[in-house]
Amino acid sequence: MPGSGTRPPQRTTTKRKKRRYYSFRLSIVLMFYIVCIAISFVIFAFRFDITSKKAVNETSDYQNVIVTDAEGYTVTDAEGNTVTQFEEVPEPSADGTSGNPLPESDRKPDSYLEDCVFIGDSITTGLSGYKLVSSQNVLASVGLRIDNITTEKVTNPRFEQPVMVVDALNEIKPKNIYILLGSNGVAWYNNDNMIIAYSDFIKSLRTQLPDSDIYIISITPVGTMKENIDTIENGKVLNSEIDSFNQRLIELADKEGVYYVDVNSALKDETGKLPNDVTSDGMHFNLDTYKKFMEYILTHTAK
Repeated sequence: MPGSGTRPPQRTTTKRKKRRYYSFRLSIVLMFYIVCIAISFVIFAFRFDITSKKAVNETSDYQNVIVTDAEGYTVTDAEGNTVTQFEEVPEPSADGTSGNPLPESDRKPDSYLEDCVFIGDSITTGLSGYKLVSSQNVLASVGLRIDNITTEKVTNPRFEQPVMVVDALNEIKPKNIYILLGSNGVAWYNNDNMIIAYSDFIKSLRTQLPDSDIYIISITPVGTMKENIDTIENGKVLNSEIDSFNQRLIELADKEGVYYVDVNSALKDETGKLPNDVTSDGMHFNLDTYKKFMEYILTHTAK
């Protein structure tokens, strides 16, 4: 009958529709807000990563180091690329060993050499052979290499019998230790292994002789006759190989907190080689060149 029934819930239905509509809009707004936050976080993280990498590249706090295995061989990936990683560079030692190669300094008197010991191969034997350094201050022999420095003995007038280099140094306790090793092997020996052996040797010296200053002398250049030999087996050595290894020695000196003396640059001619008129075999040089060698040592010291 008219007037006796209930009215259809039109208003209630409308309210429900409005609630659903506003709830949907709120969900969209919240979802948009969450997406914006997520995008902002990703952008921030990306920019932070880029900034961090830029900071690493622009400072000396880290350096890119070649990864080697337990035997000292370079690690490569599946495509044959050399694997590298960032490593923190140690702080320079308190006595100040940054700024390698050492810049020119006031010339030391010849008596400075009395407190020095020179370690090396046949190149270093020339220092005492030409009487520029006392034979008591030279620990060197033909064929001595950085990889056999801990197994090969040398002769020295201080000792009655051939002696290990480290044992002799512990006995002498020099103020300054100069190392010139690498001429024998730079062309054919694994250079990664040579650097590892250099690093191990320097670490042992710093541990056993903490009061001694350690200097790495650059490998000296060779003349054209050495470069022109037909094969490595016959003694062929390239100055480009020497330069590359010397650069690694600079990096090693910085990493280990020791000094690097760039004698190589002082002995090169305008072509970047050892002048042919100062050498008979392309590697060893005459007295005048040794005098230039020693003059460079005396004018490039740390203290």
